[in-house]
Formats: sequence, C-alpha cells, structure tokens
Amino acid sequence: MLSESIFKKIDEVIAEQNKDYRGHLGFSIIGDTDERKLWLKFNWCLTSSFEGRMLRLFDLGNRIEDQVIDNISDTKVIGVSPLDKDGNQYRASAIGGHFAGSCDGFVRKVLPDFPDTILLLEVKSSNDKRFKELVRLQDYQGWSQTYQWQIHSYMGIFGVTKTLIVVVNKNNNEIYSEIIDYNPSIWEQAQEKANRIIASDAIPEGLSERDWRLKNETNVYREVYLGNRLPTSVNCRNCTSSKAITESNGAVWWCFRHNKNLTLDEQKNGCQDHLWMPVLVPADHLPDQSTEDKIAYQSGIVKFFNSIKENLDANSFSSPELRELSKAKFDAGIMTGTHGFRDSFDARFVSVHVMDEDQTPF
Repeated sequence: MLSESIFKKIDEVIAEQNKDYRGHLGFSIIGDTDERKLWLKFNWCLTSSFEGRMLRLFDLGNRIEDQVIDNISDTKVIGVSPLDKDGNQYRASAIGGHFAGSCDGFVRKVLPDFPDTILLLEVKSSNDKRFKELVRLQDYQGWSQTYQWQIHSYMGIFGVTKTLIVVVNKNNNEIYSEIIDYNPSIWEQAQEKANRIIASDAIPEGLSERDWRLKNETNVYREVYLGNRLPTSVNCRNCTSSKAITESNGAVWWCFRHNKNLTLDEQKNGCQDHLWMPVLVPADHLPDQSTEDKIAYQSGIVKFFNSIKENLDANSFSSPELRELSKAKFDAGIMTGTHGFRDSFDARFVSVHVMDEDQTPF
C-alpha cells in the first residue's frame, strides 16, 4: 500500500536523523551493565541502532512525561520547578564535563511533615507489561538498575536526599509513584565507572556473540561491538591522537597531533591525519614497528600500516580505507593484489562490499 511505503520512508528518515553521537557519557545510561557498549558509544564507535518505529515510540514516551510535569505544574497540588532560572532543563556534569545529565526538575510540598524539603522529580513512561511488573514489585530500583543509578547520580550531583518517582502506563495512563532515599554509595560507584570508561584506552570486556542482547542488533552493530570490523565513522573520538581531558571543565577533547581543543563539529568530521586507536583494529598491533605517523599491523600473512595521508604507499592505508578493508577481514588477495593499481593511479579504497552469513550486504 502507498501509505505503508510513505511511513516506511518516514521511519527510515527518523532513524537516519537520530544516528548522531552524544558528546558526553550520560547519567541516564551509566547504570547499564554493558561497559563495552558504553565505552564504544562514548568513543563514537557505535551509533543508535533503533529503527524509526522505536524512536517514534520513545518520542511518544517523552511527550507523555512532559504532560505529567505540566499536570503537576498546572494543578499546583505540589510545587514543581522543571526548568532553571534561564528556562533550560536542570543540567549538571562531573569528570571534566564528560559525565553529565539533565533531570526532569524538582518538587516541594510532597512530604506532609516537611513541606519545604526539595525532592528530585523523575518521570518515566512504560508499556503495560513492564508497568505491571513494577506494580507487582513495588520497587522502582529493583525494576531497573539503569534507572536506579540515574536517580542516585542526579541526587548526588544536585545535593538532594530524596526523589519523587512517577511512572506512567502508556496504555491506560495509570500512574505509579514512589519516594526514594539517596544512596551515596551508588553515586560513588557511578563516578568510578564513568571515570573508567572516559579515561581508559582499553575496550572493556563485553557480551558474548550468542548473548540475546545482540540478537536484535544490526549486522554492522554486532561486528563492530565484537571487534570483528572497524567502526563506520572515522572521527576524532576513535583516533589515537586525541583524548578526553578530565582535569579541566568544559568537556575538553584534546588533539595532541594538532595541539588544540576540538569542537564537537571538528570531532565529528575528523581529519586526514586520523589513525585508528589500535585496540579497535581487528589485527595484531606491532608497536615496535610503528611510528607517530604510521601504525603497523599483522593480519595472517599480511603486514600493513595505518598511515596519515602524507605517508601513504603500497602497504599503507588511510583510516577510511582500513574501515572498508576490515569488512573483508583484511583479505590478503585484496590488500596485496591492488598495490600496483593504487600506485599507478593514485587510487584509494572507497568501498568494499561483502556478504554476511545471511547473504545480506553490509
């Protein structure tokens, strides 16, 4: 049907528009137990893999949550402050600005005996099945570790000791509420975990190939996550020459090659001197044979270099070329059989097309 094709296209556009990278590690995801995913996302190696339909569903949830906050504000049963004095969401950060989040606001007149006590406000929406699980548990923190760590991170950074939780059933608008006391040990754990992810040059261990959480991801997502191919985006976050600086504020991302603080746009665009972080390359790193401008690798019988543009030769490849060649597992025939062609025509690998196990082109 025509209408189906129209909305299929709309969903494709929505999915494409939401593939952008987040500039910081969020309070909202620090409770995720998969540190490998968090590290890869912080270093811009993985983007959102949600299809348009799911993104529309998330947006619907956000609108429902906004409606709840408006209801609280309009009825004036309790006092609510969803925005700061400048009209923006309350936002805070830690670890040099690289660990950050924005909360739903703050409320007063919630506790009868202590009407002036300020509580954090956290509003969520849920489908019917998950909502019924929460009602059965009567325990928001046991319902989701990710949500648990999120609220304790907010309480820790904003200096409040209680949170009013409001969860809305998206199916029938039923509401569950709960008041949660601050647990400083969770905030400490969250900061330690965030610092590990932000400061580490090593990829954390992750899920196994057979884990159900990878089953619904795209082929590309799984291959990058498992370390079988390079990320699709060549950018400053996954370049060996740049690093997050945690000793100063402002979420500084410093390029040591060009000696400058990189803007978000510069980080996204990268440059011709990009060299992959060796931990991302699915080949054996040869540090003793590497230089500042050329990093050596061995894959089977093939030895090759990741090089900046000025140093490209028969055995040296730019980062975009290696990204494409990693799709073919650095195939010896492809890499050695094209030396003459690349030299004679000053040619470069632009795209490599391979088939995965399901015979679906990457």
